[in-house]
Amino acid sequence: MKNVAFNKRAIGITALLLASVAAHADMTVAIGTVTPGDTFSQVVQQNVGAFSDMWSFTISEPTFSAGSVSNLAITVPGLSLYNISGLSAQLYTSADVLVDDLDDNAGSSDNIKVGSGLFDPGNYYFKLSGTADGLSGGQYVFAVTTLAPVPEPETYAMLLAGLGMIAGIAVRRKTARPG
Repeated sequence: MKNVAFNKRAIGITALLLASVAAHADMTVAIGTVTPGDTFSQVVQQNVGAFSDMWSFTISEPTFSAGSVSNLAITVPGLSLYNISGLSAQLYTSADVLVDDLDDNAGSSDNIKVGSGLFDPGNYYFKLSGTADGLSGGQYVFAVTTLAPVPEPETYAMLLAGLGMIAGIAVRRKTARPG
């Protein structure tokens, strides 16, 4: 009778462990098309264990963009409620070509990964990974922001030259009128 009770308990524990592993699924999120001036931010909670999430997006025109991922660790004295160890972030093209390893960028640390640059039109994705090892798992915030293009100095020079020509023509017409 003890063996039957032990077997039922072992089967129950195994079922719980399998259910907890199955409950944790890596995430794939399609942000959509990102245009200059857009901002996207999302807080994600992970169950205990390793994860690898993908965030995909499309850039429709050359755009300066910045992205970041931050561990939202919550601890109380002697107890880690939420934490992610080994947080890692990379940016790839849809053809799996590494564009930026945020882990190696200046400003990145164990808990914060940052990156920025001018990106050509195309499809991209961020791969975010780590191990949620707090008592309740882990949390991170993922954010992407884009900037509207800033005109080059030559654009301002052409604008001023054009305005100067218009002013010159207006003055010339005014002095050419009789009266």
